[in-house]
Amino acid sequence: MNKYLKAISMLFLLTSSTSFAATDDKIIRIAAGEWPPFIGQQLEGFGHVGQTIEKVFAAQGYQVEFHFFPWKRAYKKASEGKFVATAVWMYAEEREEFFWFSDPVAQEKFVFFHLRDTPFEWTNLNDLKGKLLGGGLGYSYGEELDALLESGQVQMNRVEDPLKAFQLLKYRRVELVPEEKHIGMFSLNKLPIETQSLITFHPKPFLSNDSFLMFSKAHPQAKELMTIFNQGLEQYKASNPKY
Repeated sequence: MNKYLKAISMLFLLTSSTSFAATDDKIIRIAAGEWPPFIGQQLEGFGHVGQTIEKVFAAQGYQVEFHFFPWKRAYKKASEGKFVATAVWMYAEEREEFFWFSDPVAQEKFVFFHLRDTPFEWTNLNDLKGKLLGGGLGYSYGEELDALLESGQVQMNRVEDPLKAFQLLKYRRVELVPEEKHIGMFSLNKLPIETQSLITFHPKPFLSNDSFLMFSKAHPQAKELMTIFNQGLEQYKASNPKY
């Protein structure tokens, strides 16, 4: 009887072990950075880009686990193959050494925020010459605007985050705040209603960028999973025309 029970127990453990391993193979672990409202640990559903990634993989039978880190650490861990992928990044040629880029999962549109009582119109970025902008520390605003800043034709007061840039705008210490539209509105909504009512943005974007899920070349399953993700993303976009 004891030998029989022991054999049954061993069979149960073996079956359970196989079951857990199969389940684990269906878990996609992704290193991510904080980029609200696109993606973030404290956002509902990890933000709308996080939700898209989850839904696309779920439709293919996979479960996503997001692990949030500072951006540089997320990049490093994924580049070493400790995660299948990292979310989400703009294309840069130097990143191709370590990663494959998925099809685009989001698009950024950068616009100029300004005070409502100070109308602002522009045709091309040369119209910014002589103006003082408020922007982020170490942040790039695209080659053309970066060149104007580097040449000194446009000045920028750089601060830690959009909230501080909007405060500068409120008190007229800068004339414009270039910022991604969704990030700008997300940040602006954190400020008092009185401040929100003072600020608007010009609808024409001066820069548009796609963002991608980067799959690690150091992870053995990454290329296969990227193909699966891209196929699922195409289906998801087809069934969600407003995406």
